[in-house]
Amino acid sequence: MKYLRAFFIAAAMYSRLPVPNVRWDEESKEAVLFLFPLLGVIEAGLIYLLAGLLLRVSAGAPLSAFCLTAVPLLFTGGIHFDGFLDTADALGSWKGKEEKLAILKDVHAGSAAVLQGGLMLLAGFAAWLSLLESGNMPERLPQLLPIFLMSRALSALSIYLLPNARGAGTVYDFTAARARRMGRLICGFYLLFAAAALFGAGTLFTGACILAAVLLAALYSGARAALSFGGMTGDLAGFLLTNCETAGLIAAALAFRI
Repeated sequence: MKYLRAFFIAAAMYSRLPVPNVRWDEESKEAVLFLFPLLGVIEAGLIYLLAGLLLRVSAGAPLSAFCLTAVPLLFTGGIHFDGFLDTADALGSWKGKEEKLAILKDVHAGSAAVLQGGLMLLAGFAAWLSLLESGNMPERLPQLLPIFLMSRALSALSIYLLPNARGAGTVYDFTAARARRMGRLICGFYLLFAAAALFGAGTLFTGACILAAVLLAALYSGARAALSFGGMTGDLAGFLLTNCETAGLIAAALAFRI
């Protein structure tokens, strides 16, 4: 039962799924973070169903790209994208570590968040548009779906591996010492499973391009977090997740045209 409660907690925090309210006990909280990537499987399923519907009714590439870009934001309530925006503002301030950490908590969006957030949304839309216009979308779509599991597995793994930049925070309530080893192992399994699905669903070349792009985005985001903030926070994990998803889609759009 603790794993079911943990999944409900993860779904309540990181998605808009209608799940029951459950008790937040210490035993359940330890499992929240390594069950969180499973939400990527649900998101991928929603994208698959919506894309199939849009293709069936011939909705057109621009409208379909808009809808598919919107799915992650609507599914998550924008919580990870909000982390991206907060991080963009903090990095754009060029201030010291403590000032940057304070900016992460600021509810107001600055010019860096507006600019980079807009560019990120346009990048995602352009990637989907290119994918839809490249043809053979029904056959190619399954190779895109592992991106959403990988991005969350890497986001969770960054919390397990990097120090807590702030020394506190909700996300670190889910990383008790005894849960860290299991969490790292399970996230590693998710990544292996996603990689196998990635290569099994399409060409080796496209799979390699997507995997490389997602991993590079994670390494870049993790390095920025460590160097600029001294570790990870929930906002920085959202920054990493958003970068990974978008990088994977862009890599797929380019690879399918080569």
